Amino acid sequence: MPSLILIPGLLCNQALWSSQTAGLHEYAEVAVADITRQPTIAQMAESILATAPEHFSLAGFSLGSHVALEIMRTAKDRVDRLALLSATHGGVLPPVEEALHAAIATIEQGGFDQYLEAVYPAYVSAPRVEDARLKRTFIDMGHAVGAEAGVRQMRALLAVKTPFTGLDQIRCPTIIIGGREDHRTTPAAHQALAQEIPGSELVFVNDAAHFTPLEQPAVITQLLQRWIAL
Repeated sequence: MPSLILIPGLLCNQALWSSQTAGLHEYAEVAVADITRQPTIAQMAESILATAPEHFSLAGFSLGSHVALEIMRTAKDRVDRLALLSATHGGVLPPVEEALHAAIATIEQGGFDQYLEAVYPAYVSAPRVEDARLKRTFIDMGHAVGAEAGVRQMRALLAVKTPFTGLDQIRCPTIIIGGREDHRTTPAAHQALAQEIPGSELVFVNDAAHFTPLEQPAVITQLLQRWIAL
């Protein structure tokens, strides 16, 4: 059975992937990485590689997709398949960069709860803004990761100033998944990434914004089941 490593995003933990881990256990030995303690993308990637099997499949969400691309840059021969969700080819879009700087300032002034409440609507599609259960999952993940780790992750994202190199050298089966209503990593950003990875498959998920694994869990699980079986 293949090994699969799932990498969460900013202020996320294993709860992000709960539906996928349940739906993929018959397809792979699934592990969820912890990227809450390292100050840079490179160190996050190194920590995953240090304990990963010799060969594995890899799925990264948002910040986790940056870590996945860093792993591809340094150890692509170990990766059998690659899935990138809510991803860019490196770095954040200008509006998100501004938002992250403002978030850091808010959190460092003691406004972590204020930040989580305010930012939630920006991450989900309009019908889910009032979804109390989804919002609770989002906020609970943030609290579990914590303000200190969250700021560390934000600074790691902001430090990525240029696209990852070697995207055209990725040869393993690659799927890129985005929400049609994502304003954080836009459909155009997903299209640009797909154009840089030869043979990659680009899928847009309807009725979802940034948090596709939580907004459309069954759809994401089905896509990853098909991808892991390639």
